[in-house]
Amino acid sequence: MVMAVAASCSKRTAAYMAERRIDSLLHDVPARVGVYAQCEGMTIACRADETFPMLSTFKVPVAIAALRRMEREGTTPDQRIDITAAQLLPDTYSPMRERHPDGWEGATLDSLFSYAISLSDNNACDILIGYAGGTGSIARSMEEAGMGPMTIAATEEEMHRTTDNQRINVCTPRAAAHLLKRLSKGELLSETNTEALIGHMIRTETGPDKLRAGVPQHITVAHKTGSSDRTPQGVKIADNDMGMVMLPDGRRYAIAVFVSDSHLDDKGNAALIAAVSRIVYETFAKPPKGE
Repeated sequence: MVMAVAASCSKRTAAYMAERRIDSLLHDVPARVGVYAQCEGMTIACRADETFPMLSTFKVPVAIAALRRMEREGTTPDQRIDITAAQLLPDTYSPMRERHPDGWEGATLDSLFSYAISLSDNNACDILIGYAGGTGSIARSMEEAGMGPMTIAATEEEMHRTTDNQRINVCTPRAAAHLLKRLSKGELLSETNTEALIGHMIRTETGPDKLRAGVPQHITVAHKTGSSDRTPQGVKIADNDMGMVMLPDGRRYAIAVFVSDSHLDDKGNAALIAAVSRIVYETFAKPPKGE
């Protein structure tokens, strides 16, 4: 009993010190920053319950909703679909369009998840949104799973119509991390689909200078980034990263860092996320005394 109390006090102290370090880091930063991280009873939070624009981090709930439909219908990841050239919209980030400019006959559903998550392909994301039944169906899927507050109402194509539309899809850092924690525990998808989606997140190629840069190279990170355009005044609407970090002792933690309305350049935003990631890793990597 005494050891349990000591461990609990040690956790609270470690989390408090981490939050103080983050507060000091963010002091005078020309941006609004939200942080939430959770690891086996320890939480680190800063503006964790404020809503932030999600940008491409919303591709994780899109993927979950599409996979949930697959599970309901008994569809396997190797199911093939035809993608037309008309679905590969120009003027948006799309490695898939670059490799298949005339369309893609016989693309597998799994390849769409790979493009949408690992490469953050906007066209692949919108095709998955259509497969899942639209943004309304994705929002309902998240609500049914008890995820919130989270608003998903705009596709990638809609977000690219105007800069302000990039503020439509929002969630809190706590909700984002909670989503990842439940995914990691296998509470949202089958074991096979959980492993597949986490695998795509581990293979994420975007944002190596964000969460990934805040932990040692040998540590596995499954994450999804999000980045907006800038307003005419040069303000970055959002620069985000959320993920799961696998510690060597078998523990894992979920973390979401959302940067909004930033006057920093992209490198500055990434460095800020990496610095927060480093503080969280240093706090969680060492078990509190008494455990």
